Amino acid sequence: MSSLRAEGYQIGSSVEEIMSKTDISFVCVNTPTDRNSQQDLSQIMLALHDIAAALNVLRKYHLIVFRSTMLPGTMKNIIVEYLERNCHKSLGKDYDVCYNPEFLRQYTALEDFLNPDRVVIGEDRKGSSLPVKQIYQELINNNKNNIIITSFETAEMIKYVCNCFLSLKISFFNEIAMICKQIDVDDKIVSLAVSLDKRIGKYGTEGGRPFSGQCLPKDTEAMAFFVKKLQVNSDLLEVALDINREIEQRYYWSKPAIS
Repeated sequence: MSSLRAEGYQIGSSVEEIMSKTDISFVCVNTPTDRNSQQDLSQIMLALHDIAAALNVLRKYHLIVFRSTMLPGTMKNIIVEYLERNCHKSLGKDYDVCYNPEFLRQYTALEDFLNPDRVVIGEDRKGSSLPVKQIYQELINNNKNNIIITSFETAEMIKYVCNCFLSLKISFFNEIAMICKQIDVDDKIVSLAVSLDKRIGKYGTEGGRPFSGQCLPKDTEAMAFFVKKLQVNSDLLEVALDINREIEQRYYWSKPAIS
């Protein structure tokens, strides 16, 4: 915090102080998976406790925007339900809640935020997300049609589909690389040629690099578990995770992981 202050940033000592000095608050906390591949919302719940307490003493309207990755249904069934139960203020009058999932790479987060290729905003009350949309209109000048306003559940699902697809793509090309090595084919040339197809692109096509980082592994695990609870066959997601574990264990491939 001291380093941020030294750079000229205003740092709040509490959620109440921050919300009292702003009109919009963005909530960005971790949602890891536990040992059973279920999503751990403990950090979300801690944030909600402080937000509800701050809203109770706030004397002006406030918009709360959640950015953490959450499974479909979390915003409506946990976030909104908790605030309505623990906050004396009225949803839609004194405060609103929106969902704006992050699409950020681990090592280029600021660049990705300032230059988004699309923005997804979930809202429960029509028009409540307008202030968030106005912020992004300044960042996405050439692609204003790429600001997508939708429901909570759809926005939550979009985030997971994106991350799970990237995991599947990386695992697919890792499997291709393993096949190429078995038949003495240069997997690098294969991946390069395929990546030049504009429908596919280069990201995640280099064999021998597992997916890693703070998002892809835990989000793929959480979605696979979520789908199992729906009693839907999720073999494809499980296969991606299995291939990733195999690549991680192959000692002769020591390339950096993809995140």
